[in-house]
Amino acid sequence: MSGSPIIQNGKLVDAVTHVFVNDPTRGYGIFIDNMLDAAG
Repeated sequence: MSGSPIIQNGKLVDAVTHVFVNDPTRGYGIFIDNMLDAAG
């Protein structure tokens, strides 16, 4: 999985995975815990 990191309070908490082309202020993110679980 990949994405642009989202940092909160100095910790990696999320990653932006998709952004709408017609509205770059909106998109989808995935929690880092879900990414780590999927990675094994």
